[in-house]
Amino acid sequence: MARKRRSSKNKKSQLPLALGGGGAVLLLAIIAAVVMKPSENREDSSDARFRVADYRYDASRLTGNSYTLTGRVENIETLGNDRMVAVSLPNNPQERLPLLVRSGVTGRVNLTRGDTFTFHVVCRNGHDSQGGEVKGIMVVEKVEAE
Repeated sequence: MARKRRSSKNKKSQLPLALGGGGAVLLLAIIAAVVMKPSENREDSSDARFRVADYRYDASRLTGNSYTLTGRVENIETLGNDRMVAVSLPNNPQERLPLLVRSGVTGRVNLTRGDTFTFHVVCRNGHDSQGGEVKGIMVVEKVEAE
């Protein structure tokens, strides 16, 4: 059986087609990277964008979001080994934001009324003492003294 030889003319005509296909794949990859951009991380979410009024209106929308909030401790209530802390934020001085501070989270930081702290919080869902679902609880993960 005789072999058929490919001419160099055939190879050259396939080159633009291959480059065009590669360019299309690259363009799709760039579009996918822009569309599927990861959501904000906790360093991007600060008290400048957080509004207590929005939290009070619909805290369930914030579930899973993390924030770094700097505020003044206005009140502290003990809940077993945990504490509920009411904090006023500089951009919302008339509102109080309730934060759940679990036992041991503060480390060596002593939370005191009237002092300012930086709270690293995450908004979570939980349950009340009767087992009912509570949405949008601000749980403190870390506290830093100012």
